[in-house]
Order: sequence, then structure tokens, then C-alpha cells
Amino acid sequence: MLCLTCHRVRPALSPADYTAERAWLIVRQGLCTCGPPPARTRPAPRRKHARSPEINI
Repeated sequence: MLCLTCHRVRPALSPADYTAERAWLIVRQGLCTCGPPPARTRPAPRRKHARSPEINI
């Protein structure tokens, strides 16, 4: 939750991250302005592809 560079509270990555503890820390330590938060990466969902029948002409 804290920035390793400035030791302030990093911006939240999702609305669920906005908690009373985060608000209290922002008031006490300030909000990090070092840069944007790192993007969350999720693995791409695997899709099952339907096989189309081969057409022989």
C-alpha cells in the first residue's frame, strides 16, 4: 500500500481498495505522486474454439 520511493500511500487500483485504513494513512502520510500505479495484469482467458468442418471440393 505504501510507495517504496516516497513512503506515501499509493493510489488505489480498484474501488475495493478504498478503505478507512487507506484514508487514515493518506491523511497521516500523504498521497504518493511518484507516478501512476502499476497496471494489474491478468492472464488472458482461454477460449475453446469450435472446430469448423473441413469442406472438400
